[in-house]
Amino acid sequence: MSLIDFIDSQAIMLDVQETDKEKLLSKMVERLNSCGLILDLTEAENAIMAREQLMSTGVGNGIAIPHAKTDSVKGITLSIATIKNGINYKSVDKKKVFVIFMLLAPKDAASENLKVLTSIAKILRDNPHFIEKLINSDSPSDLVELIAKEEMKI
Repeated sequence: MSLIDFIDSQAIMLDVQETDKEKLLSKMVERLNSCGLILDLTEAENAIMAREQLMSTGVGNGIAIPHAKTDSVKGITLSIATIKNGINYKSVDKKKVFVIFMLLAPKDAASENLKVLTSIAKILRDNPHFIEKLINSDSPSDLVELIAKEEMKI
């Protein structure tokens, strides 16, 4: 299993200018929907927002990993957004977020969902140079290539 197996390059949003966390999360779900990866847009958005209400998914070091299990997706899906100026996200370290990995998984894919979350955490953990490269990616394909290369190191 590789992260790039779950990333549709059309679901990658580079240098997003949105400053509102909820609006950005909605736009990311809408992007997944426009890629044909969502079965029920409202249910998918509600699942992400409900999870975010439990506790911020801003994990620190400029990263957020909003995630939810919902039957509104066909399979495990990832959307990625970069925000060069950062966004106030109510992260655990109270700092801005610059890269968001949004993960939606079917309810019956708990094991795979956990594996994907773990893979995301592994490539991002204590890796500020990699995060900076993601933020400065010139194209979705460049971003996917960076992830693939970083994943090979772990």
